[in-house]
Amino acid sequence: MVVSVVGFGDKPMPCLLRYAHVATVVVGERNILDFGGNMHSSPLSYFASVIMRCLPTRHLHAVTLTVALVAFGSQQVLAQCVTDQPFYGSVETTYTPKSNFNNKPRAEDISGVEAQAVQNAWQSYVGSCMGPGRMQQYLAQQNDILRNLDSYLINKQVAHEFDKKSKTITAEALLMVNQPVIDGMFTSTSGGGDGDGAYMVWIFAAKQAGYTKESDVTTYDADVSKQSNAKSLNSQETVFAEDDTTTVESTLTETKSKSSSGGETTQRGAERTAVIREFDLVPTIDFNTKFSEVMALNNYEPTEYLDVLDACGGEELEVVEEELAFDGRMSRETRRAVVTGVRDCEVTYLAIGTIEVNQPKVSAVEGYTVTVSITGEVLDVSRRLPKKVAAIGPVLGQAGGDEDNIAVKNALMIAGDLAAKEIVSRLNAKGVN
Repeated sequence: MVVSVVGFGDKPMPCLLRYAHVATVVVGERNILDFGGNMHSSPLSYFASVIMRCLPTRHLHAVTLTVALVAFGSQQVLAQCVTDQPFYGSVETTYTPKSNFNNKPRAEDISGVEAQAVQNAWQSYVGSCMGPGRMQQYLAQQNDILRNLDSYLINKQVAHEFDKKSKTITAEALLMVNQPVIDGMFTSTSGGGDGDGAYMVWIFAAKQAGYTKESDVTTYDADVSKQSNAKSLNSQETVFAEDDTTTVESTLTETKSKSSSGGETTQRGAERTAVIREFDLVPTIDFNTKFSEVMALNNYEPTEYLDVLDACGGEELEVVEEELAFDGRMSRETRRAVVTGVRDCEVTYLAIGTIEVNQPKVSAVEGYTVTVSITGEVLDVSRRLPKKVAAIGPVLGQAGGDEDNIAVKNALMIAGDLAAKEIVSRLNAKGVN
């Protein structure tokens, strides 16, 4: 994708042209080439910082839109954000002038409005980037975070303007959040935090739509029923008049007619068939790799189910994956065998779930895009009766790639990242770690 930077609105932006004449986003690597031929590995951060330096402060909202358009060319994830993503907030309020002879707002009024704009921008980040589990964690630490908000930011731009006639102040704020710092803060309390975390085994089965038939719509012409009725009446009256020499015959003819018509029109509703999809089981190695990585970073001990199967028994992985993928759940016999094997190996947590991968769709931005949906649950199997300690989903993610198989690979990696982080957040929020 190539982005030419020429200006905003009807005003040219020579500063932007000087810093970034042409931006090129390469799928997978994502680089930006500036006017001097220098390559920058973080295009969104570089591009946004250029705009922040050059764009008038009253147009901070344009930065969010512009960077979002550039970001659209890279991998996308729903409910997950990156470090170089901007978040915008604004507020408008009335003010009391300094005095009868000075219609300007007080300094404390300006600082208060700007602080509120920053809060609104931060809330935009919280609402866009935190899933239910992490939101619970955040709410427990919200006051501490807000008191030290600047330590979680890598960039903050604030601007204001006021209208003396209406006596209103408008403030805008643009924030870039340091996502790794946020992740690290919540990670520090995961899995026990002492280097010897709880064991976690997971079985997620993935299926992909190999064939899709769109729905059919059948419409019907209106049924029309017509009726008509006509009546006519002809009458004739003849009068004879005679005098002494002449006979006169006079004839009067009268015709009466009556007609009526009616009927009804019936419009039958359209019939629509359901979309037909045929699914195939797909390997989950990319999902497993990312899931294991996130779990290890959060102080859990990720363990493959195959290792449990070899050491303590259970049902074959192929059987479990097929039941999960196509039935949405394990049969009673399969579930008993899996839970028993995991418990016998003294594993605390068992995560079970399904991943649905849609067919890759052609994209004008990055070749192909794929959407995934993840649903799952976490069981505490340390006791005889398993206890459900967390449920996730459906969580949606989207990824792209030059080829359809690369897009699917990226989508499965994103699914592993989303599922693992949401599980960790839910367990941390419940104090189960």
